[in-house]
Amino acid sequence: MEALYPALIGAAKLAFKLLLIIVPLVTLFEVLRYIPIFRRAGRAVDPLMHGMGLSREAAVPLFTGIFLGIAYGAGIIIRVAQEKRLSRRELFLMGLFLATCHAVVEDTLIFVVIGGNGWVMLGVRVLLAVLLTGVLARLWSRHSNEEDSLR
Repeated sequence: MEALYPALIGAAKLAFKLLLIIVPLVTLFEVLRYIPIFRRAGRAVDPLMHGMGLSREAAVPLFTGIFLGIAYGAGIIIRVAQEKRLSRRELFLMGLFLATCHAVVEDTLIFVVIGGNGWVMLGVRVLLAVLLTGVLARLWSRHSNEEDSLR
């Protein structure tokens, strides 16, 4: 019983810190996505998106997953997939990127709170996601081109 009380106090403190991180992030994202400047920011990342084999249509679901996680971004990804605004290739590449690099703001802040190095975590995750997605995008397009030339 003596060990239970400090454990519960520690868990409550950590839960409160997580609440202070997650609620403002979700609120901020909900506000920003309706501001025109946020929508125009997609143009600035077009070269990076193109380098990873993704179109501008993939920007909103991708950035939702990057900043808030796969669970929150999944609703947007599913809606985009149902509306058939993205090809199967783009959906796969977006899923690959998000499997490697999701919730970077939220996760990084959480791990910083418990003592991790945020810059290292953020840098490695983003770099790995961009490289993997870019390589697979090129392999997928090369493979598609080879199949087309055989027909």
